[in-house]
Amino acid sequence: MKTTIAIEGNRFYINGKPTYEGRLWQGLPIEGLLFNSRMIQGIFDDECEETRKLWAYPDTGEWDPERNTRELCAALPEYRRHGLLGITVGMQGGGSIYT
Repeated sequence: MKTTIAIEGNRFYINGKPTYEGRLWQGLPIEGLLFNSRMIQGIFDDECEETRKLWAYPDTGEWDPERNTRELCAALPEYRRHGLLGITVGMQGGGSIYT
């Protein structure tokens, strides 16, 4: 089945049903809202030789942007099982705020 997404007014729908249908949080309705997690670095690459080593995986000692993306995608079903319906990733590029 192909997933469909719609927005009607200020409510989100997935496959024709409002998100979090009939659910409350602290007594407030959350039906139609779209909670998401900001995972900006989830699909990034660092082409700068000086900083690339900072992202190295402990098991390989090297940074692997393809692995980074694969592991994020592999984790999506687990996030969904916990009720997370959306993520935000960054494709714009930019610099670290710590440099």
